[in-house]
Amino acid sequence: MMRKLSLLLVISLSLFACAKEEGKMKYYKPKFVVEGWIEEGAFPYVMLSHNLPFFTAVDSAQLAEVVIRWAKVSVSDGENTEILSATKDSRYFPPYGYKGSELKGVAGKTYTLKIEYAGNVLTAETRIEEKPALDSIWFSPKENGTKQQLNVRFKDNPEAVNYYRLFTRQGDDQIFYPTLLSVQSDKNFNGKNYSVQVNRGPKNNLKITNEPFFNTGDTVFVKFASIPESAFKFWSSFNDEVIGASNPLVGSTGKINHNIQGPAIGIWTGYNSTVYRVIAK
Repeated sequence: MMRKLSLLLVISLSLFACAKEEGKMKYYKPKFVVEGWIEEGAFPYVMLSHNLPFFTAVDSAQLAEVVIRWAKVSVSDGENTEILSATKDSRYFPPYGYKGSELKGVAGKTYTLKIEYAGNVLTAETRIEEKPALDSIWFSPKENGTKQQLNVRFKDNPEAVNYYRLFTRQGDDQIFYPTLLSVQSDKNFNGKNYSVQVNRGPKNNLKITNEPFFNTGDTVFVKFASIPESAFKFWSSFNDEVIGASNPLVGSTGKINHNIQGPAIGIWTGYNSTVYRVIAK
């Protein structure tokens, strides 16, 4: 079973690749790594760890040391606050996270994340935007009809600045995976009909190659989400870093636009999503 890699592995091996040369370890700065979200109608979820120097041997034993299991993680909507429960979760790797069971996301509300651990306090704020919708989904045949290219079209709301993120899920997948270059801003198509040729994203961000198409006949679930500006900036800069780090001719700049306050890097974001089921044909 393929499990989604947490930001820990990708950030450790890609974003801090500036320490590749021997003797550059002194530039390593220990930080917390946070990946958290709250969806409309769902409970909050947070993954928390330390980053790693580039030269660290990454194995299960090492990851067991850097995953943070004993933090106090809370989420508030300004009226109610819930302390999240730490739990094992085999859908992700490393298989550990903090999840809520009382406070559900509501569109239009703002949610504050607070993490307390070993004398450190990390905070972040996000908002759940209005639910978006796709107007049409279709496939274009590739490779003599054995593969299918996913395409989507939607009408942007002209009365607001909007940011979007696309995911897909298929087969035995337990979670949605972001598509390749998954985030969009309506800066260049405000109020217009907009079509996107969607390439399936990797389930493992450490792989160099990726199959962008679906097999003909596959059942595909498409998740179209609205996100706040902070999430758009984070994932855009994160994708730039991952692509740059995979190219030996392009060095990592480490300039990630994140919204975590404190000695950390990462993202706390709200999602409001619509899910569609389609057949690749």
